[in-house]
Amino acid sequence: MDGEVVLRIHPIAGAIKVETNHNGVISYKEITSETLTECLRGAIRHPTFSSGLLPQGCISFFAGSNDERVISILHPERYADITYYKTLYKHFPLPRLVFQFSLYQGLRVNNVSVSIVAEGRLRPETKMFRWPFSNVSGFRMCIGNNVMPKCESLHTLSSLPYLILQIPNNDDHYSLENNQMKMEYRELLEHLKDKAPSYYYDKVLVPWNKTLIDFIRSN
Repeated sequence: MDGEVVLRIHPIAGAIKVETNHNGVISYKEITSETLTECLRGAIRHPTFSSGLLPQGCISFFAGSNDERVISILHPERYADITYYKTLYKHFPLPRLVFQFSLYQGLRVNNVSVSIVAEGRLRPETKMFRWPFSNVSGFRMCIGNNVMPKCESLHTLSSLPYLILQIPNNDDHYSLENNQMKMEYRELLEHLKDKAPSYYYDKVLVPWNKTLIDFIRSN
């Protein structure tokens, strides 16, 4: 709209008038508060964000207004070298893992969550299982004094699960109730070390009243 526009709001009657002056011709138009709200909302410029290349296996992405980024990924590997205290279990079988990373200002990973999903195509209602290992409470993983690396680009997050799985395990947050056989942790690891990943779903994992969408929204 060309020319001068003046907005007049009557503080008592609540009337809203738009006064326009175009080449000396003044005209008036009364509008509702709803119309004014919509005009102001439409005039606000919303900042945009480009994620760049996302990590392999990315299943969800969230960008908050405070520069927070939350990314969930499906870890493709079903074996890893893990350590329990000073015992190294090479090529140890794993169930199907999902990780979630929370970053602030796009730099360092602040929080790590991890859980186990059912086999098959991932859907919001995909079933979850309780974490049968240690160092995890609910979904949140305790990484102790280990400092997570800076993340210059989101696609590098796909390598982070490999690093996390190498962190030595202890008995923190371990519960016998989280495996069907009620085994102690070392006993469980010894039992699983030569099994196939599919063995978890029949003999080990305890179903949970959580779904994949619960995991995604947990941060």
